[in-house]
Amino acid sequence: MATGSGKIAMKLQDYFDSLAPTWDREIRWEGVNCLKNIVQELEIETGSYVLDIGSGTGILSPFLTEVVGEEGRSIALDFSRKMLLEARAKDSFAVTDCIQADVSAIPLCDNCVDLALCNSVFPHFGDKAKALREIARVLRDGGRLVICHTMSREKLKQLHRSIGGIVANDFLPDEFKLKEMMERAGLAITCLEDSPKRYLLTARKAA
Repeated sequence: MATGSGKIAMKLQDYFDSLAPTWDREIRWEGVNCLKNIVQELEIETGSYVLDIGSGTGILSPFLTEVVGEEGRSIALDFSRKMLLEARAKDSFAVTDCIQADVSAIPLCDNCVDLALCNSVFPHFGDKAKALREIARVLRDGGRLVICHTMSREKLKQLHRSIGGIVANDFLPDEFKLKEMMERAGLAITCLEDSPKRYLLTARKAA
């Protein structure tokens, strides 16, 4: 996961560190298949540079490395060291770079990424507006941001409330609020799907 800054972020980091050893036990086949379909639908070009923000234990890694090919670059970024350690232990985890960092301070140069993916992580960003600005900074002109979940916005909200604790209030903003934050970061929403089985938002950085 990759979130915000300050004391809350540190507590959230500890929270996800504690979940890392058992994280994959909660992953269901339906969710993996949903994510695989999303990656396919994005039609990522061979040779693309892709940033997987909040990469966790590397669920997207095999799909991304396959589509970018040998000429491309798949970068896993997470602020949880233990999540990254779990990812690195997998035979299926094959990325060009693996970075422990927070989304509010991505250690990459400007305009270097074709696609930034936020799978099951955006609600946990402490300062979402700042995170979007930082993502926009590393995206190339015309580059895309994708926010996705394997459930609807409302179901996700209910899930986090049921878990409680530090994630109890980690929700996806509504469409109006997201549009406002995106525009301020120099991003424009091109598609937003909120269905019972998935949430998918794509945005593009102005060329």
